Amino acid sequence: MGKFIRLKKGFTINLQGKASPKVVEIDQPETFVIKPTDFQGLYIPKPVVNVGDNVKAGSPLFHDKKHENVIYTAPVSGEIVEIKRGEKRKLLEIKILADKKVEYETFKKYSVSDLANLSAASLKEQILKSGIWPAIIQRPFGIVADPASTPKAIHISAFDSHPLAPDYSILFKGQDQFSGGY
Repeated sequence: MGKFIRLKKGFTINLQGKASPKVVEIDQPETFVIKPTDFQGLYIPKPVVNVGDNVKAGSPLFHDKKHENVIYTAPVSGEIVEIKRGEKRKLLEIKILADKKVEYETFKKYSVSDLANLSAASLKEQILKSGIWPAIIQRPFGIVADPASTPKAIHISAFDSHPLAPDYSILFKGQDQFSGGY
């Protein structure tokens, strides 16, 4: 029989060296590929764009067949150059030829004082329309939350606990105050 190693509470691998604590700027790639398989819990993606369409960052690319109001948006502006499908016309990926200067969709903006007076339905509608809803994850299965259901509790995590997550004190250095724009 082989030797078994049982781990409790993770395992620390002692590696020599450490990543340098700096943030570098990189050039934007020419093409971006959005794969529906990267989104856990997506039932059947239905594209809302065609080859040759121009999109802005924040424009809808596809939605879930089960939840048609949950849209998945483009990360950059550019032209849709390819929609790749697999067996039974399953959507595999959408390829975008990115513009040199990114253009953004515009959405209604609210001041901090306006947020306190908004209804839950109007807030939910704004989050769904802007494509932010897929970032809301339903536990315990780690899937995109159902917009029709009301959660028992909401947990907001402000940091990434993955093993290779960046150090936020370095990543956001000098950005102590929210600027209010993107």
